[in-house]
Amino acid sequence: LVLVVLSFRGAAFAQNSDPHRLYEQRCATCHEPHAGEFVHEKLVALNGEILGRNSRKELRTFLQAGHGGLAPDEIEVLVAHLTSIQRSGRLFHNKCIICHDRAVVLSRSRLFIADGQLIGRYSKRNIAEFLRNHGRLKDDEVAKMVNVLKRQLIPSGQ
Repeated sequence: LVLVVLSFRGAAFAQNSDPHRLYEQRCATCHEPHAGEFVHEKLVALNGEILGRNSRKELRTFLQAGHGGLAPDEIEVLVAHLTSIQRSGRLFHNKCIICHDRAVVLSRSRLFIADGQLIGRYSKRNIAEFLRNHGRLKDDEVAKMVNVLKRQLIPSGQ
C-alpha cells in the first residue's frame, strides 16, 4: 500500500508541479536564484545534451547520481524545465527584461491561455498578434516568445 501511495504521489507531482518553485526551493540555496540565470551561467548544450559548463557531465545523469538529493520525478521536471530554458536561448532576457519582470512573473500576472492562444489578461489581446509590433521582435522570434511565455503557464508534465 505504501508503494502505491508513493507512486501515485510521484505521478501527481510530475503532472502538477511548478518547475520554477522546484528550482527555487531545491536548487537556489546553492546556485543562482532563478533557473534562467543558472542555465545561462552554468549549463551548455552539446550534441543534443545539456551539460554542466565546467564538469561536462550530462545534467540528468548528474542529478540521478545524487546531486541535489532530488526524487526521480523531481529530476524529470527539472531537466525538462532547464532544457526548455536552454533551448529558448536568451530571447526574453535580450528583448524583454529591460521593461518587464522575469518571464514567469509577467506570464502569471498578465497572461492566460484560452483555446490554445496566449491572451492578455486585461487587454484580451492575442499576444502572438500583439508581439508582431512590440518588443523589437523579429518575425521569426514571435512564435518562439509565445512559446516561452506559454511555458510559464503550463504545469510541468502536460
